[in-house]
Amino acid sequence: MKMTSEQLLMEGMRRIGIANIKVDLFLLYADLLSRWGERVNLSSLLSDRDIIIKHMIDSLTVAEFIPQGSRVLDIGTGAGFPGIPLYINDPSLEVTLLESAGKKVAFLKEVKRSLGLRGIRVYRSRGEKVSREMRGTFDRVTFRALGSMDTIMTLGTPYLDIGGNMVIMKGPRGIEEWEDYAGRNSEDIELLCIKQMELPFSGDRRVVILAKPTFRRMETEN
Repeated sequence: MKMTSEQLLMEGMRRIGIANIKVDLFLLYADLLSRWGERVNLSSLLSDRDIIIKHMIDSLTVAEFIPQGSRVLDIGTGAGFPGIPLYINDPSLEVTLLESAGKKVAFLKEVKRSLGLRGIRVYRSRGEKVSREMRGTFDRVTFRALGSMDTIMTLGTPYLDIGGNMVIMKGPRGIEEWEDYAGRNSEDIELLCIKQMELPFSGDRRVVILAKPTFRRMETEN
């Protein structure tokens, strides 16, 4: 028997350990993504099933690494992943979405308005352009399928507060990528955790890396 979107969402979240989700907000978000995606290049995954499994459920596989009340920066958020699902799941978070594409920023602002997501901030900018007001102010910086480890560390480190961590979402080669980077930069980074998993229903392999920079880059910047 084929699951409805609601059943797929609830069962998928249950399998990754997420309970009591706000189903109505997730489904409204999925509907907006599907409708806007027909006009704007938001994602190559626009079927209801793909949106729920490969975007929403995937985004919340990192929820365990985001403590309540955290200040979260999602760099290169695209259509809002993982930042928006993380906030819907835990509205105690303060989530900032950073995106450079104007049409995607317009979509993010519409999602914020339509879903009433008061704790979401949307900025149009590139990650390497660190504004003074955002430097060193976040507890977590998230990256989802965005560039090499070198790029991720260079972009994310200036935004982290002391004690803050990177939450890096990668595909099947994530561990190899990490080992290559860490082997060249062992004094600049501390590995806190690596989590491997398969997405419910799809079986796609995922790697989540929780890492802590030494902040030497921040300390040497003017």
